[in-house]
Amino acid sequence: MQDSDLSARAKIREAALGLFGTSGFGVPLRTVAQAAGVSPGLVIHHFGSKDGLRAAVDESVLAVFLERFDALPKDLPADQLSRAMANVFSDVLGPNADIRQYLRRCLLDETPAGTTIFDDMVEATRRGLELLERAGGIRADSDPEWRPFQVLSIVLGPLLMEPVMQRHIGEPAYAPEVVRRRTSANLDVLSRGLFTQAADTHAERTP
Repeated sequence: MQDSDLSARAKIREAALGLFGTSGFGVPLRTVAQAAGVSPGLVIHHFGSKDGLRAAVDESVLAVFLERFDALPKDLPADQLSRAMANVFSDVLGPNADIRQYLRRCLLDETPAGTTIFDDMVEATRRGLELLERAGGIRADSDPEWRPFQVLSIVLGPLLMEPVMQRHIGEPAYAPEVVRRRTSANLDVLSRGLFTQAADTHAERTP
């Protein structure tokens, strides 16, 4: 393809990312084309259909995470590796409101297409945790099946709650300083837990 074709494809994909996130996946292709400054026929030329366009957007969003995960040094000590993995999520989600809104829409969309990107994120997180386990950074008695979901619950929870959470914290939920503090707090919970031993013992005795 010509450079202009590649540029048009990227513009269409970025326009779709923003529109799908803010207005849902019922946005007409004509609206996407108008936002990208191209003809509807060019959208079909590059992506074939709306499903093809959505798949391309999913792929591009996921690629942002996978490229960062793949670039992680494999020989880092466990504490540095866990911090680096946490930074992948915060660095990608923090500055990009369009990606956050798009992921929020995908996670709330009860269709097979809406869950595809979550399935891919689960698998990517699972691979990252296996890497951390080999580095000695995972407790041997933790549940391997639930690990990726526990991590993603902590990471994606603020994303889902972003529209309402900032009322309680007094500033934008993804402001740089808020992201830094939340990332540190999340790592603390994941590495040391939240409850004391006394609380754990009480919970075990409660019927």
